[in-house]
Formats: sequence, structure tokens, C-alpha cells
Amino acid sequence: MSSFLNTPSLGYRVEGLLAKPGSGLVALLVLFIIAMTFVAPSFLSFGNWENIANQAVFVLLLALGMTIVLIARGIDLSVGSVMGLSAGVAAFLINQGLIFPLALLAGIGCGLICGLLNALMITKLGLPDFVATLAMLGVARGVLFLWTEGTPFTRYMTPEYRLVGGQVKLGGIITIPIIVAVVLCILVSLMLRKSLIGRHLYAVGGSPDAARLSGISVSAVKTFAYVVSGGCAGLAGVILAGRATNVAPTLGTGYEILAITAAIIGGAALTGGQGRMVGAILGALTITLIANAMNIAGVTSEWQQVVTGIILLLAILLDRITAYFKKRQTSAEIEQSPQQEPTPATAPRRAIS
Repeated sequence: MSSFLNTPSLGYRVEGLLAKPGSGLVALLVLFIIAMTFVAPSFLSFGNWENIANQAVFVLLLALGMTIVLIARGIDLSVGSVMGLSAGVAAFLINQGLIFPLALLAGIGCGLICGLLNALMITKLGLPDFVATLAMLGVARGVLFLWTEGTPFTRYMTPEYRLVGGQVKLGGIITIPIIVAVVLCILVSLMLRKSLIGRHLYAVGGSPDAARLSGISVSAVKTFAYVVSGGCAGLAGVILAGRATNVAPTLGTGYEILAITAAIIGGAALTGGQGRMVGAILGALTITLIANAMNIAGVTSEWQQVVTGIILLLAILLDRITAYFKKRQTSAEIEQSPQQEPTPATAPRRAIS
């Protein structure tokens, strides 16, 4: 009887589930996959899932960087434009005769520099994260348009670039982009869970003032977050240039929305202080699965953008609901915790008459 009374109520269990970031996402994915098998049997084909995996890489790389920024209580609206500019740098330098590895490194370096500029505008000039990264979005996109003069970069493809872009499989089994994504996921996971900078990211995101009082350099932590985000965008850009075989002036447009949506769906909070590598993977997979399903169903690109916007709104709503129930659960746990009885050392002394 006592065990029955001690069993948490159904409402409390539901609140506990809703308080978990990214709660229910795996179940929703399973239900979505089951539903798609009836709507379009080709959805489960090996070739389609191979395509999904290779497409998810680009969203995942951006979502990993975005998750780190969101943990530090920031937001990076520039990742799509930085992605396109980095791709343009790599393609242009290859056409100019620079050796292939250096051209790729230059493209990734472009992303790192853009991330550093974002951080400097935020930490040194005091600009809000939203404003600084929105400005970088416009600058990077404008530079690529001026550079290409509206004409895509072409004729830069080499056999090595086809391999890097995932057009050719290693041993006929796996592609380079998937290997890169797996390695980066492992590194990000270890950084967030095991390293000092990982703990500092969560501390700054949870409370910048408290982190500062604890001796943590908030500026250094935010700089690290934005540089990593820029580097992830640069890496995604040079890989995407190899898969797309040309760099259009609009390359990367809309990817910032996909990255933010994937990160929030995966459990990263706009209020900072929470986020996981696994969540970023699930978020990127969710976004890619939905896009793939819409392509199979013949949904036009215009309506796909509408659906993506709706998903972002739902993801933000879920983030707010999660924060609300997490606050309620924390308050309930504090109220239900047994009150400590005063000990002789802490009990108030009676006045001596």
C-alpha cells in the first residue's frame, strides 16, 4: 500500500517527460517512419536512406556548432552565408591553381575568421548576438554575390573533390562526409562532457554573472563558441561545394534556419545552459527526414519552406514548454524534499533568563 502511495502520479510523470529537453523526439521519428512506409514504400529503400544520411551531414555539421553557441546563450544567424562564402573560397582557390588540401583549409579558415569576427562584435563592441550575426549574414552573402557577379563558380571539380564531397564512396561502402560527421560528433561529445571548456560553456549559458563571479572569462567562452560555429560552417561549406559541383551565389541560403531548428528540436535551449550532441544528431535527422518525405510526396520548394518555418515555430514552442515544466518540476522537488531538523549546532539558542 505504501509503495502504491509513493508511486508518482501520471500527471507528475508527464510533467517529468515534458521537462526533458528533446523529450519524445525518438518516438515521433519512429511513428513518422512507420507512417511513411505506408504512404511511400520506397521511403525505406537502402538507396533513399543512403541519400538521407549524406544530406543530413550538412545540417548536422551546422547544428553541432549552433548547439555549442546556444549552450553559451548565444545564437548564430550567419552560418548559412558563411557556409556559402567558405565554399566559394575553396572553389576559387582551386581554379587559381592552389593545391587541393590548402584550398580546403583556406575555406575552413574563412569560416573560422567569420566566427571570430562575430565573437569580437559581441564581446568587444557589445552588440547583441542577434544583431552581430545578422550583420555577418548580410556581409558574407553580399561578398559572395559580388565575387561571383551572379554566376556560379564552376570547373573546380577534381577526382579528390568528388571523394571529399561524397560522390565517390570509400571501398564502395561509406562516404567521406559521413566519416567527418561521425568524428566531429565524437569530438564535440567529449568536449561537452569531459573538458573544462565544456563545463564553462554550460556555466556561462546558465548564468553569465555567476560564471563571471566564479572566475570564468565569459568573453573567452563565447569567442570559443562562435569560432567553433564558424569552423563548422566552413567545413560544411567546402564539403557541400564538392557535392553540388558548383558554388552558386545563393549557396547555403536557408541553412541557418535548418541549423537553429535542428538544435532546438534536439534539446538546446534559446535561454542557454543546455544542449547535447545526441540532440543535434536527432534534430538534423528529423529535419532531413521531413525534407526527404516532402520530396517523395512531390511537395514544391515553396511549400517546403512553409513547412520548415512551421517546424521552427513548433520547436521554439516546445523549448518554452520544456523550460516551463522543468521549472515546475524543480520547484516541486524542492517543496517535497524533507526539511532538515535543526541540530544542536544550528538550532537557535534560547535566551538565558
